Amino acid sequence: MPIRRPHRKSRHGCKACKRRRVKCDEVRPTCSNCEQRQEDCDYGTETPYIWATEENTPRRRARSRVNTSSNSDTALPSADTSFNLLDRFGANGTTASSSPGLEMNQLRLIVQWQTDTHQLFSRNEETKHIWGVLLVEEALNTPFLMHGILAVSALQLSLSEVEPQKSFWLGLATAHKSQALPQFLENLHSVNAANAKAMMGLSGLVVAFAFGSALTGVSDADQPCLDTLHNIFVLCRGVQQIINVASTLRHSNFAPLFDPTPPQLAYPERAKESLDRLEQLNSAYGMDGAHDIAAYARAIRELRGLSVHTFAQPTSMMLAAGWAIRATPEYLQYVQQHEPFALAIHAHYCTFLHIARENCFLQVWGSCVLREIYHLLDSTWRLHITWPISEVFGENVAP
Repeated sequence: MPIRRPHRKSRHGCKACKRRRVKCDEVRPTCSNCEQRQEDCDYGTETPYIWATEENTPRRRARSRVNTSSNSDTALPSADTSFNLLDRFGANGTTASSSPGLEMNQLRLIVQWQTDTHQLFSRNEETKHIWGVLLVEEALNTPFLMHGILAVSALQLSLSEVEPQKSFWLGLATAHKSQALPQFLENLHSVNAANAKAMMGLSGLVVAFAFGSALTGVSDADQPCLDTLHNIFVLCRGVQQIINVASTLRHSNFAPLFDPTPPQLAYPERAKESLDRLEQLNSAYGMDGAHDIAAYARAIRELRGLSVHTFAQPTSMMLAAGWAIRATPEYLQYVQQHEPFALAIHAHYCTFLHIARENCFLQVWGSCVLREIYHLLDSTWRLHITWPISEVFGENVAP
C-alpha cells in the first residue's frame, strides 16, 4: 500500500477558494480554480509568489512566461515583505525554494558588498581581504553582522539608484539596520573573544550607515550638519570599548586592521602647514588654564595620523570612521559648545571628508559642515581655517 502523502495546510489561498472551502493551489496571479470558473482571483496581499508550494513552482514559472508582457512593470517587493521573510529563513535553518524574490535580493546585496561596497572600508590589499572575504565568513555565523553588511550594501544602492529602486533599497537598508543595531548596542557591554570580530566589523558599518543615511533626504533633521555629525560621533564613542578589549584580534587574521603603519606618500605641504599652525596655536593658548591643551593636542595628533590615509585612498572610510571612533568625550563637548578652537580642528576634519567625497556615504558632508562652521566663527578665527576654506570652496571664496 503506497504511503499517503501528508497534506500541508496553507492559509494563503485566494479569497474565492476560501469562501467556497476548496483547496487553492496558490498560483499567482490567478489560481487554477478561479481560472476555470473565470472569476477574479484576489489573494488580499501583494506578496509576489513567496508562499507558493514547491509542487506549484514549475506551473507558476510557466504562467509567468506567458504573462511576461503584462507583468513587466510589476513593482519591486516591499522592504517589509523581504524583512519579514528574513526572520523566517533564520527560524529553522533552511531556505524555502519558493521565495526567489527574497533570495535574489539577498544575493544581490552580498554581491554588491563583495564587488564594491567593501572597498570603501579598505585602505590596502590586506584590509580589503578582511572586509571583502573574512568579514562575510564571520557574518555567516553572526546574524546581526550579516544584517549590517546587507544594510550598508542596500544603502549604497539606494544612494546610487533612481526611483523606484532608490526607495526600495532604502527601505531594505533601514529594515536590516533595525535588526543589526540593537544586538550591536547590547554587545557593547560584553565584548569578548567570541564576538570581537563581528563587533569590530559592525562598528565600521554603523559609522558608514550613519553618514550615508543623512544623504537620503528622508528627514530634514538628519541632513548633513554639525549637530548630526555630533550625533554620529556620540554613536561611535561606544566603539572605543571594542578596541580596548580587542587584544585577541591583534593576534588573529583581523590583525591588519590594527596595523598603524601609514602609507608611504608625500603629505601635501599646505595641509601639513595648516595642522602645524593648529598645534602652535594650541601651545600658545595652553598658557591659559581654561584651555584644554591635552584634549586638543590629541585631536590634532589623531587627525594628522589618519588623514594620510585619505590622500593614499581617497574613497576610504578610514579617516571618517577612525576619527569619529577615537574622538574623546571632552573634545566632543567643546564642539557641541561651539568652542572656536574645537571648531577650527573640526573644520580640518571636514576638509578631509571633502577630499573623500567620491565615497558615496560621504559626498557633501565635508562642504556642508564646513560652511556651517565658517558662519559660527568670527573673522579672527576664520584666519585659522584658511586652508580648509580654500581647499573646499576655492581661493578667495566665502562659503
